[in-house]
Amino acid sequence: MKFFTIFSREIKSYFNSPIAYIFIIVFLLISTGIFMNQFFILQAADMRAFFEIFPIILCIFIPAITMRLWAEDKKTNTIELLLTFPIKTYQLVLGKYFASLVFYLISLISTATLPMMVFILGKPDVGVIFTQYLGSVLLGAFFLSLGIFISGFCKDQIVSFVLSMMVCFFLFLLGTEFIASSIDGWIPQLGSFLKDSLGIAQRILSFEKGVVDLRDVMYFLAGIFIFLVLNSIWMDTRLRPKAKINFGIGSCIMAGIFILFNYFFSDTPLKRFDFTREKVYTLSEVSPKILKSLKSPVLVKLFISPSDKMPTGLKTLERQIKDKLDELKISSGGNFRYKIFHVEAAKVAQPQEESLEKSLERKGIRPFQVRSIERDTFGVKLIYSAVSIAYKERPEEIIPRILPVDLPNLEYILISKIYKMTLSEKPKVALVAPYEEKILPSQIREVWEKLGKKERERFIEDRYSLANRLLEYEGYDVERIKLTEKEPIPEDTKTLIVLEPRQFNERQRFEINRFLVNGGSVLLAVQKYTFNYYPFGYQGLRVSAQDNQPKFNSLLQNWGLKVDEDFLMDNQNEVISLTSEGRLFGIFEVSSPVKLPIQIKIVPAQMNKDLSITSNLSQLLYLWGTALDIDFEKLKNLGLKADVLFTSSPYSWKVKYHSGYLKKEDIFPLKDTGFESFPLAVFVRGQFPDVFKDKEIPSWPENEQDENYEGANEVKINPQSGKLILFGCATMFDRRLFDKGSHLNLFINSVDVLTLGEDLVKIRSKGMVRYFIKKISTQAKVFWRIFTTFFIPSVLFILGILKSLRRRHLKYSYLKTLS
Repeated sequence: MKFFTIFSREIKSYFNSPIAYIFIIVFLLISTGIFMNQFFILQAADMRAFFEIFPIILCIFIPAITMRLWAEDKKTNTIELLLTFPIKTYQLVLGKYFASLVFYLISLISTATLPMMVFILGKPDVGVIFTQYLGSVLLGAFFLSLGIFISGFCKDQIVSFVLSMMVCFFLFLLGTEFIASSIDGWIPQLGSFLKDSLGIAQRILSFEKGVVDLRDVMYFLAGIFIFLVLNSIWMDTRLRPKAKINFGIGSCIMAGIFILFNYFFSDTPLKRFDFTREKVYTLSEVSPKILKSLKSPVLVKLFISPSDKMPTGLKTLERQIKDKLDELKISSGGNFRYKIFHVEAAKVAQPQEESLEKSLERKGIRPFQVRSIERDTFGVKLIYSAVSIAYKERPEEIIPRILPVDLPNLEYILISKIYKMTLSEKPKVALVAPYEEKILPSQIREVWEKLGKKERERFIEDRYSLANRLLEYEGYDVERIKLTEKEPIPEDTKTLIVLEPRQFNERQRFEINRFLVNGGSVLLAVQKYTFNYYPFGYQGLRVSAQDNQPKFNSLLQNWGLKVDEDFLMDNQNEVISLTSEGRLFGIFEVSSPVKLPIQIKIVPAQMNKDLSITSNLSQLLYLWGTALDIDFEKLKNLGLKADVLFTSSPYSWKVKYHSGYLKKEDIFPLKDTGFESFPLAVFVRGQFPDVFKDKEIPSWPENEQDENYEGANEVKINPQSGKLILFGCATMFDRRLFDKGSHLNLFINSVDVLTLGEDLVKIRSKGMVRYFIKKISTQAKVFWRIFTTFFIPSVLFILGILKSLRRRHLKYSYLKTLS
């Protein structure tokens, strides 16, 4: 009861004064205002931007709450009266603390309009938002305990506010990599030690990602406990002889325990709770399944530089990799083992006969450079961070470099390597994609001559070179072919990839038909049109279409599929940057942003979440693509199963093909234009019927024949279930767009499913997905800006006015009674 008496007194003192309402209103206007300033620009259905700046706001807001808790009592000389009451000091401290905590929670709950808006406009990850708010509660509670502790030393509220704010910022900044690196540059290891043991910034990162780590929870709870205990001790003993000396010694001891406690547990793996929707930070169910199916154990060796030789940002890299290796080991049923070797780059240059570092160099494991900060100067360090994987008598697989950016995909990187090592041979993939031989510009040839290089007149422009390299990196045996009589589909090919086919002849269509009928897998990305942009007038633009004539529909229509011949337009589109020779400033070309409905944007809401290929992709740019016409009834009658991978938005429409420039009515739809969603990609599997059955085998065109090739017409048909993934767009896999958005993941996901099945894709698709809000009008944006920023502050303002009027009325009534 005594605790509740103090609690009630303090909570009433907040709301009996207009200051409390002003605090909350200012807090909401600043925090929600900053978030809304960029929300509709980013269009992300999450609150990441809000919680990234929230700790900084709390460093200012929390000291404003706590500055009066003891300082006001000291200034008004009521503190001695409080301490003489029949109430224990710790009850006084807890009453004040929990009153301030409730006030803070009310302020935090007042931001509820933000998640409300996000849930209405999109489909955010509920678990991530929950942990972000939980982290904010713990951080605020920690800062409150710190603030009440400092307030106990101060008689002036302003002094209490400034000191609390400085300490909050100090603890927060200690946890940032930049500050830790700067300190390490002068005193090695000190910055990293302070970051792990005292820094707050890294403690809230896991909450922001959707993970509750018990180490972080223990940090905040231990800090709260220590500051409240110290505050109770100080308020109880401050007037005793030698109180300051004894308290100082006791505080140092408790601070030391707190620091060592956090530093010790920073390297101790404790329970983590993954609240993300896709369980991003939890092992996939597929990994244990693959590991347990191994016929003998696999050995993983981690070669890494010691932490004292690492830059500050990488000092925890070994621990993070080891945590993932431990998870795999525990779930493998004894089939996954690992060893860690500490190696140093300095030993490579030593003249000794043999060393581990030199043997690693022969395997292809070499040190690499990373940036470091030494005495406020940027420098570089040579470090090791590599993995080798050994399985049976197979050649070792090497992963030469693992950095923090690779950690989210480390499970997939390891398991995919292990899985492919269990195969009897590398899966073979044949790639058919256009490339052109071009003449090198004269200016470039002159530069080559000046550099003493041999003059080159021609060069190969290969827009799909990155797709080729990615397949090789992923462990596929890739063969680039032209699909002619001279370069046919290799017999042991598992998957045939055809990107941007142009003017395919009857024999090429026959070869693809035969490959599918025989149980092969085909990835077909058809680019019906390429659009050309021409500068026109002042900042004007003309756009015309070029028909690439893929000539594939005559084959696809037999299976109920067709690449539409109309232009596809979509109001949900993306800005692209074009460099035009028509716009020059001196010798420099100007990059011009262009936003047209042929630059179609695909967001996660339009993707099939039931298929691993597209279940966890983010945004795609379906540049100049066309729709697919899918006859599901015909597919069903043929015994083929078809699933749409993704569609255009509900705001898309078609325009009949015409030559010349696009017209204004093509780009800006008329009022009577019918909008609808169109399928853009489809996954078909089953026994494909032989389109050329009982027909004469087509001959190769004369320019593609091989005079030395024998048996060109000897075709074997052995019907088996095949797979086909069809896209109405190939520019997604062009090297200029390949690493943008989720194009790379879409491509490799498709190849993996076609070649190896869905298991590996389920691991890769487990990554964090960024969800986007739906398209809304300008009026709706204005409404949400006003609602989220001003609704709760307006309500609080009205409540504050009503409260003030009621208090004034009670005061006048009381004075009238006295008179």
